[in-house]
Amino acid sequence: MLKIIGIVFIAIGSFNLFQYNKTMKDNICVKGVLIDYTYSPTLRRSFPIFRYTIDGITYKEEYRGSYTSKKQIDELKNINIDQMPKATRNFMKKLKDANYVEYEIGKEYKLLVNKNNPKEYWIAEDGTNKGREYIWLGIGTIFLIISFISKIIKIIF
Repeated sequence: MLKIIGIVFIAIGSFNLFQYNKTMKDNICVKGVLIDYTYSPTLRRSFPIFRYTIDGITYKEEYRGSYTSKKQIDELKNINIDQMPKATRNFMKKLKDANYVEYEIGKEYKLLVNKNNPKEYWIAEDGTNKGREYIWLGIGTIFLIISFISKIIKIIF
Protein backbone atom coordinates (compact mmCIF):
# COMPACT_ATOMS: atom_id res chain seq x y z
CA MET A 1 0.00 0.00 0.00
CA LEU A 2 2.82 2.42 0.84
CA LYS A 3 4.35 1.74 -2.56
CA ILE A 4 1.12 2.73 -4.33
CA ILE A 5 0.83 5.92 -2.27
CA GLY A 6 4.46 6.76 -3.07
CA ILE A 7 3.94 6.19 -6.78
CA VAL A 8 0.81 8.38 -6.77
CA PHE A 9 2.66 11.23 -5.00
CA ILE A 10 5.59 10.95 -7.43
CA ALA A 11 3.19 10.95 -10.40
CA ILE A 12 1.43 14.08 -9.11
CA GLY A 13 4.76 15.83 -8.46
CA SER A 14 6.11 14.86 -11.88
CA PHE A 15 2.98 16.09 -13.64
CA ASN A 16 3.07 19.40 -11.73
CA LEU A 17 6.77 19.84 -12.53
CA PHE A 18 6.05 19.14 -16.22
CA GLN A 19 3.24 21.72 -16.21
CA TYR A 20 5.44 24.29 -14.44
CA ASN A 21 8.27 23.83 -16.97
CA LYS A 22 5.81 24.05 -19.87
CA THR A 23 4.35 27.27 -18.42
CA MET A 24 7.78 28.82 -17.98
CA LYS A 25 8.77 27.86 -21.55
CA ASP A 26 5.63 29.39 -23.11
CA ASN A 27 5.70 32.63 -21.09
CA ILE A 28 7.93 35.60 -20.33
CA CYS A 29 8.49 36.75 -16.77
CA VAL A 30 8.22 40.57 -16.44
CA LYS A 31 7.59 43.17 -13.75
CA GLY A 32 4.23 44.92 -13.89
CA VAL A 33 2.78 47.78 -11.86
CA LEU A 34 -0.77 47.70 -10.50
CA ILE A 35 -2.20 51.01 -11.70
CA ASP A 36 -5.93 50.81 -10.99
CA TYR A 37 -9.00 48.64 -10.45
CA THR A 38 -12.03 48.23 -12.68
CA TYR A 39 -15.44 47.10 -11.43
CA SER A 40 -17.60 44.66 -13.40
CA PRO A 41 -21.29 45.17 -12.49
CA THR A 42 -22.31 41.90 -14.17
CA LEU A 43 -19.80 39.84 -12.17
CA ARG A 44 -19.99 42.16 -9.13
CA ARG A 45 -16.21 41.97 -8.79
CA SER A 46 -13.30 44.35 -8.99
CA PHE A 47 -10.35 43.44 -11.21
CA PRO A 48 -6.85 44.94 -11.00
CA ILE A 49 -5.30 46.63 -14.04
CA PHE A 50 -1.55 46.15 -14.59
CA ARG A 51 0.90 48.05 -16.79
CA TYR A 52 3.91 46.17 -18.14
CA THR A 53 6.34 46.52 -21.04
CA ILE A 54 7.46 43.85 -23.52
CA ASP A 55 9.81 44.60 -26.43
CA GLY A 56 9.31 48.35 -25.99
CA ILE A 57 5.51 48.10 -26.14
CA THR A 58 3.62 49.08 -22.99
CA TYR A 59 0.47 47.12 -22.21
CA LYS A 60 -2.28 48.19 -19.83
CA GLU A 61 -4.47 45.14 -19.23
CA GLU A 62 -7.12 44.03 -16.78
CA TYR A 63 -6.38 40.87 -14.79
CA ARG A 64 -9.26 38.38 -14.97
CA GLY A 65 -7.64 35.55 -13.02
CA SER A 66 -8.53 34.37 -9.55
CA TYR A 67 -8.60 37.46 -7.36
CA THR A 68 -10.32 38.72 -4.22
CA SER A 69 -10.66 42.47 -3.69
CA LYS A 70 -10.02 44.27 -0.40
CA LYS A 71 -13.72 45.22 -0.28
CA GLN A 72 -14.75 41.55 -0.48
CA ILE A 73 -12.22 40.62 2.21
CA ASP A 74 -13.56 43.34 4.53
CA GLU A 75 -17.17 42.25 3.88
CA LEU A 76 -16.25 38.65 4.65
CA LYS A 77 -14.49 39.59 7.90
CA ASN A 78 -17.48 41.69 9.07
CA ILE A 79 -20.13 38.99 8.51
CA ASN A 80 -21.93 37.94 11.70
CA ILE A 81 -21.64 34.17 11.46
CA ASP A 82 -23.62 33.51 14.67
CA GLN A 83 -26.90 34.04 12.77
CA MET A 84 -26.10 31.36 10.16
CA PRO A 85 -27.01 27.65 10.24
CA LYS A 86 -24.41 25.50 11.98
CA ALA A 87 -23.06 23.83 8.80
CA THR A 88 -22.61 27.21 7.11
CA ARG A 89 -21.14 28.70 10.30
CA ASN A 90 -18.25 26.18 10.39
CA PHE A 91 -17.47 26.80 6.70
CA MET A 92 -17.56 30.59 7.13
CA LYS A 93 -15.22 30.42 10.15
CA LYS A 94 -12.64 28.70 7.94
CA LEU A 95 -13.11 31.33 5.21
CA LYS A 96 -12.73 34.22 7.65
CA ASP A 97 -9.46 32.79 8.95
CA ALA A 98 -7.93 32.41 5.47
CA ASN A 99 -5.17 34.83 4.48
CA TYR A 100 -6.16 36.49 1.22
CA VAL A 101 -3.64 38.24 -1.00
CA GLU A 102 -4.27 41.96 -1.21
CA TYR A 103 -2.82 43.88 -4.13
CA GLU A 104 -1.76 47.52 -3.67
CA ILE A 105 -1.95 50.23 -6.33
CA GLY A 106 1.51 51.41 -7.37
CA LYS A 107 3.25 48.25 -6.22
CA GLU A 108 5.30 46.14 -8.64
CA TYR A 109 4.42 42.47 -9.17
CA LYS A 110 5.98 39.63 -11.10
CA LEU A 111 3.83 38.67 -14.10
CA LEU A 112 3.98 35.72 -16.49
CA VAL A 113 3.06 36.97 -19.96
CA ASN A 114 2.12 34.71 -22.88
CA LYS A 115 4.83 34.96 -25.60
CA ASN A 116 2.26 34.55 -28.39
CA ASN A 117 -0.33 36.95 -26.93
CA PRO A 118 1.21 39.65 -24.68
CA LYS A 119 -2.24 40.78 -23.55
CA GLU A 120 -2.68 37.47 -21.73
CA TYR A 121 -0.88 37.24 -18.38
CA TRP A 122 -0.94 35.78 -14.88
CA ILE A 123 0.27 37.14 -11.57
CA ALA A 124 3.31 35.01 -10.70
CA GLU A 125 2.65 35.38 -6.96
CA ASP A 126 -0.60 33.41 -7.49
CA GLY A 127 1.28 30.14 -7.04
CA THR A 128 3.41 29.67 -10.10
CA ASN A 129 6.59 29.52 -8.03
CA LYS A 130 8.40 26.20 -8.18
CA GLY A 131 8.48 24.30 -4.90
CA ARG A 132 5.31 22.35 -4.31
CA GLU A 133 6.27 19.94 -7.07
CA TYR A 134 9.38 18.94 -5.17
CA ILE A 135 7.39 18.46 -1.96
CA TRP A 136 5.12 15.95 -3.77
CA LEU A 137 8.18 14.16 -5.19
CA GLY A 138 9.86 14.11 -1.77
CA ILE A 139 6.83 12.71 0.04
CA GLY A 140 6.41 10.06 -2.67
CA THR A 141 10.07 9.09 -2.35
CA ILE A 142 9.74 8.82 1.44
CA PHE A 143 6.74 6.50 1.04
CA LEU A 144 8.67 4.31 -1.42
CA ILE A 145 11.69 4.15 0.91
CA ILE A 146 9.47 3.18 3.85
CA SER A 147 7.81 0.54 1.66
CA PHE A 148 11.17 -0.99 0.66
CA ILE A 149 12.50 -0.87 4.24
CA SER A 150 9.38 -2.62 5.57
CA LYS A 151 9.72 -5.27 2.84
CA ILE A 152 13.38 -5.86 3.78
CA ILE A 153 12.46 -6.12 7.47
CA LYS A 154 9.75 -8.70 6.64
CA ILE A 155 12.29 -10.75 4.63
CA ILE A 156 14.92 -10.64 7.39
CA PHE A 157 12.55 -11.48 10.24
